[in-house]
Amino acid sequence: MSGRAEAIYRLQLLDTQIEDKRATLRAVEEQLGDDDELVGARRAAAEDEENVRRSRSQLRELELDLEELSSKISSAEDSLYGGEVTNPKELASMQQELNYLRLRQSKVEEETLSAMSALDERERMLKAAQKRLAAAEEGWEELQLRLHAEAEELRSRVSAFEAEREEIAREIPQKDLSVYESLRRQKAGQAVALLENGICQGCQVALPTSMAQKVRRGSEMVQCGSCQRILYSAR
Repeated sequence: MSGRAEAIYRLQLLDTQIEDKRATLRAVEEQLGDDDELVGARRAAAEDEENVRRSRSQLRELELDLEELSSKISSAEDSLYGGEVTNPKELASMQQELNYLRLRQSKVEEETLSAMSALDERERMLKAAQKRLAAAEEGWEELQLRLHAEAEELRSRVSAFEAEREEIAREIPQKDLSVYESLRRQKAGQAVALLENGICQGCQVALPTSMAQKVRRGSEMVQCGSCQRILYSAR
């Protein structure tokens, strides 16, 4: 019977290892795929790229406005100073229009310089964001490779433990195995407790001497009278 008690104890050790490996595997699998840092870096780079696109579009519109204003000013100057118009009122009106165009040109030039400066800043921010994204992607790829390898190793270990568990379970009588499985559900996985110095290590209650001797002899499956766990003595 000592072999049966030892087998149940070994079964519990294996079940604990299997549960631990499965929990670790779940944690590893949860880390597979995109993480918050990478998603954030991609979002930031996309936003900066859109800002650059808008700035370039705005700058191009201002440059087109300047080209149009320059053409209008040149045409107005030709008309004003070409000598074809002699009427004072018409000349005054043309001069007023020319002054307006030049004022408008000056304002658009200021807006263009401001837009160029904004574009330079946004392009700088985009380059920084793209650099951060490249670093995040590189780190993510390295992490994924490591996690995939770790997950594969964990699956292999779990499979090996499960195969070993099947072998041990075949050594245990079905009645004892049923008691063990029931206790595992009731006792948060701790169905077996060691007996040390006559004390159950599951509940720290001292056993009567006669019961402790039965556990050491191993002639029958003995359960703690206090916590009901199966008792096993390594001595």
